[in-house]
Amino acid sequence: MRIDRVLAPAFLILTASSAALAARLDYTAEIGYLHSDNINLSAVDPVAENLLIPQLAFRFSEDGSIVRAQVNGLVEYRDYLGGAFGNEFRGTLDGVVDWTLIPERLKWSFADSLGLNPINLRLPDSPDNLQQTNVFSTGPTLQFRLGQSTMGQAELRYTDSYAQTTDEFNSGRLSAALRALKDLDSTRRLSANLEASKINYDNNSQQSDYTRYAGYAGYTQKLSQLDLDVALGYSHFDFDRGEHINAALIRANLNWRASAQNTFGLGVYRDISDAATSLAISNADIGNGFGGISIGGAAISPDVYKNHRIEGRYALETVRISLISAVSFGTIRYISDSAIDSDRNELEGRVDLAYKLRPNLTLGVLAGIIRRDYQVGNVDTRDTLFGAYLRQQMSRHWGWRVDIARNERKDQTDALSYHESSAYVRLIYSR
Repeated sequence: MRIDRVLAPAFLILTASSAALAARLDYTAEIGYLHSDNINLSAVDPVAENLLIPQLAFRFSEDGSIVRAQVNGLVEYRDYLGGAFGNEFRGTLDGVVDWTLIPERLKWSFADSLGLNPINLRLPDSPDNLQQTNVFSTGPTLQFRLGQSTMGQAELRYTDSYAQTTDEFNSGRLSAALRALKDLDSTRRLSANLEASKINYDNNSQQSDYTRYAGYAGYTQKLSQLDLDVALGYSHFDFDRGEHINAALIRANLNWRASAQNTFGLGVYRDISDAATSLAISNADIGNGFGGISIGGAAISPDVYKNHRIEGRYALETVRISLISAVSFGTIRYISDSAIDSDRNELEGRVDLAYKLRPNLTLGVLAGIIRRDYQVGNVDTRDTLFGAYLRQQMSRHWGWRVDIARNERKDQTDALSYHESSAYVRLIYSR
């Protein structure tokens, strides 16, 4: 019987906490007041609105012999004081829990990814164009030794995908994997991987069910200054409607800590994917600049697509300066002719620069851009965000933060273009 989709995030948290003996829980509670001069993100009829936003964020971790867990979550309630939209809860959660049943032999894993995503990616991210999405998976992993330095691993997973509004996205999938992991030394590992998945959609009006097969070799290396993770292989898709697709599978991720202050990153990805797989990896996009619940950039649909992407990252951390930046470019091409309207090229960049005026007082600026060039209809949208913030830690537990932001969209027809200015004031308690 399918696990209740609404209760899946709570089930993950309860699983982690019930067996935890040496767990750590950090949380932040805040109350905020937000003013927007265009809460509906309209090109012709902007509506000004004030919001009262209580918010709770938490980080739960456990690294014991029986339970290993890392769960991060955030929930907020949005009270639209002027009644422009109905009051609502928003939430996000990313978590993994591994429960050891037989030491070094059998464990049971749980993973959940709850996020907020657009109903229609082409339209602005106004409150009436947003929906909660959730991808929950669970299943056993059996470990067995193949040699002195080689481990075998057999996995079985059931994954449930759910969208609040887009019913066509909802699905259940059963996956199995067989892996051989060989430690070359204490810092390097080789792997051989075979995977098979059967995907069944609840509503099959747009997308046929299909089976996915993949085989690839992996290499990981972890040094004091360098982390490398590479996977090379092939994937094959058998659609129930009779279509067959083959494609190369390439995933490479490099992190280089050039010094104690500077970190560089590079990622290259080429594979066939879908929205559920993408959400299980990451739910957030450039965000709204306020450090709250970010809005994802995935097109929520059941359709399979070819995904090619490259990204670069840079981070700087000194006594006074903190800088986080990233840029990426990708192409998305859908397999089904019924979904080619969503074929697009995406260019994304973001930067967050903070400077400590005093040990407990920080001034920051941030900027982000997403440009989507749709291949059908010659549509080009550009979303930009510019903002500044000031935050102070008044004591060990108490602090405050003030944000101002400018959010804009430009499109070729101006029908969906808009601009929004907003200010956000918060009182924060951390523990």
